Amino acid sequence: MTDNLIMLVSLVVLHSMFINGRTTCKRHLTEEWRTQPSTYVVSWTVTENICLEFYGDCWFGDVNTKMNTSGNQVVPQICPLQIQLGDILVISSEPSFQYSEINVMNVSEASFIDCLQNTTTEDQLLFSCNLKGMHTVNSQWLSVGTHYFITVMPSGPSLCQLGLRLNVTVKEQFCQEYLSSELCSGHGTCLTEIWSKIYSCHCQPPFYGKYCQELDSYSFKPCKNNGSGINKREKWNKQGYECICHPQIS
Repeated sequence: MTDNLIMLVSLVVLHSMFINGRTTCKRHLTEEWRTQPSTYVVSWTVTENICLEFYGDCWFGDVNTKMNTSGNQVVPQICPLQIQLGDILVISSEPSFQYSEINVMNVSEASFIDCLQNTTTEDQLLFSCNLKGMHTVNSQWLSVGTHYFITVMPSGPSLCQLGLRLNVTVKEQFCQEYLSSELCSGHGTCLTEIWSKIYSCHCQPPFYGKYCQELDSYSFKPCKNNGSGINKREKWNKQGYECICHPQIS
């Protein structure tokens, strides 16, 4: 990529920021676990979906207290992603980059913030060829946790500094006691919050427990005629409990 093209891209970015204002990334505060994987296509371009503040508009406003950080940082970047384990990530490159030696590298959080590329660690490159068109990210880069990807190139000004970098958080679910079990034992919803690192069960009263497998029989009286309700741990029925009747009542 020539210096003139880099300058043109920079002007486009600045123009977009002044005309349209900076992007505040849109996201839901909670997400429900999906039983089937989804595909996310990220446009690798500096002309859209670029937020500026690492702990601000990139994460739905002022979240310093949530992120446990002492200050904000101006770090232009593509809006961060939060996905499920098993989801598919596709990077779609800017057409003007197709004649440039551009790739994407997995880096540490510090290198992500400072746009530092380690030219000696080619094994951290996401793709075996230059970034042209559509590329599917290998699942090895999408294990559970937060991953930091930056644009790298042999020479010239850094496109990473202009915002061509992405952080992706991959979450797994802890909503099944066994692989064959129903999510949250059928008595809750498997959810994650934006600040959580996992999906977990949010139980419907009177059920509780890690998998919503426990019944609060003290506050819930499911049985008629003063019968006692017990949780059927070993074999669930639809109600999740069994009534023990008094001898004279059946």
